[in-house]
Amino acid sequence: MSRSRSFNRFHRYLARQKRRGLRTALPRFREELDVIGAPVNHSRNILRRLWGREIQLELQESDA
Repeated sequence: MSRSRSFNRFHRYLARQKRRGLRTALPRFREELDVIGAPVNHSRNILRRLWGREIQLELQESDA
């Protein structure tokens, strides 16, 4: 790894550590950290899309 690349990576690491420290110190940012770190649940969106498709199919069948 070149010297400048390792230098940039190290400073990005330090900035990340500093942000984490500030988030733990400030209570209003703790809530955002919980939301950001939570796994994404796409099941509601998938169910909503399927429900929409079922309605479209029922409408098409009733027109035919």
